[in-house]
Amino acid sequence: MLKRLKWPSWVLFSICVMGIYYFISSGTDTSLQAFSRTETTSPAAFPGLNLETRTKETKSYTLAISTPITEIENLNKPMKEWIQTQEKDFLELVKANRQVLDSEEFRAHLNIKAEPKKVSDTMYTLVFEAYQYSGGANGQAAVKTFTIDLANQKMVQLADVIRMDEKSLTTLRTLIKNQIGEKEELQDYLFDDMLDEALENPSGWKWSLSGTNFTLYFNEYEIAAGAAGAVKVKIPIEQIRPLLKDEIAQHLKLPDIQLPEPEVKEPEAPPLDPNGKYIALTFDDGPHPKVTPLILDILKKHNAKATFYMLGSQAQFYPALASQVAEEGHEIGNHSDSHADLSSLGEKEIRKEMEEASAKIKEASGQLPATVRPPYGAMNEDVKKIAGMAHTPLILWSVDSLDWKTLNASAIQKIVKANAVPGSIVLMHDIHKPTAEALPDLLTYLEKEGYEFITVSQLLSLQEQEVTGTFFGKRQ
Repeated sequence: MLKRLKWPSWVLFSICVMGIYYFISSGTDTSLQAFSRTETTSPAAFPGLNLETRTKETKSYTLAISTPITEIENLNKPMKEWIQTQEKDFLELVKANRQVLDSEEFRAHLNIKAEPKKVSDTMYTLVFEAYQYSGGANGQAAVKTFTIDLANQKMVQLADVIRMDEKSLTTLRTLIKNQIGEKEELQDYLFDDMLDEALENPSGWKWSLSGTNFTLYFNEYEIAAGAAGAVKVKIPIEQIRPLLKDEIAQHLKLPDIQLPEPEVKEPEAPPLDPNGKYIALTFDDGPHPKVTPLILDILKKHNAKATFYMLGSQAQFYPALASQVAEEGHEIGNHSDSHADLSSLGEKEIRKEMEEASAKIKEASGQLPATVRPPYGAMNEDVKKIAGMAHTPLILWSVDSLDWKTLNASAIQKIVKANAVPGSIVLMHDIHKPTAEALPDLLTYLEKEGYEFITVSQLLSLQEQEVTGTFFGKRQ
């Protein structure tokens, strides 16, 4: 008769733990675990709307996702669900293309940005643009729109905006087709039957509304060949006024005509000494409602000028801060519109990221960015080509403070002090409070070492660099 083996309890416990670990690790790709950051801000230009920005870098991919959040959960839910679906599909593609990503010198990328458009003080349209690239010749783009009514705590449907009788819809379809017909660049790619099909069901339209335009969005391949890309059709609001419901017409009060504000001009600075000891401090990813003001105050106390590489979306959210940066004599650079990995985008998308960021920064601050810093420092020949065509230098850095990683004032100071040399470009971020905490002591130290603080453009002129190119600053 066989005796039943009695296992010690600690053995059974160990086996259980190992089994659980194996189960978890077998379903998890450990190479995808890497640095990630989530930040929530409240855009001053859009009361009642918070913006959660999540970025992540791994060996195989990068992602940057902006999620608008309100205090009303039934408004948040459909937006979050759409974003989660996009992210889930992307990660599945990354997993499927793992061998390619591991063997090639590129990373997959997912970028989701949400651009708010104000219908009224309590009603916004949120235009989501998702772009994902996980290998192959082209990426995939998608557009989704949500219009939210904060006062009545509901999603606004097209039927709440437009009179849905057949006469009104026929008029609207005609206006849309007329606008598309005026787009000469579309004519060789447009498919009339696909356009008719897309316009047949208004409940499926992707639309936005503002005080100036009713805009309709079509995904790539939805109404035209892929070479045409995504299609956006704007109809002046005056043309559709007869089609609007009375409640919406009340929301769309056009602002009074105002004289254009004069451009903010940087004060003339004295010529730089070719033998001077200069350093360029740069701050990425802002403006930030809490950290940027702290940094501006510290720079003012030290009479230091710096370069702020702003995101177009952030400048749009915080126009007063962007304007303050310019008014205090600092330089503003272009850091893309939504922190997309430009090296993973096609030429059209790269140009769009750069141009939209410049337009938003110019509108918010009065200053047109003279240089570009690509997010993550990621660039390829397409990025260089487009920046070159715009005669815009690509600026990287020679000293990385690693403030994004350490989030520790002492560590930031130690790294910069150890690596700074005359002509350095120092990378920091005006979205982390420890960076602001590190600045007073760091600036005092650099001043005692004889450094003067100048902008990136001043540094380039001092070094007599060409108008275009890629620059890092001096390393030694």
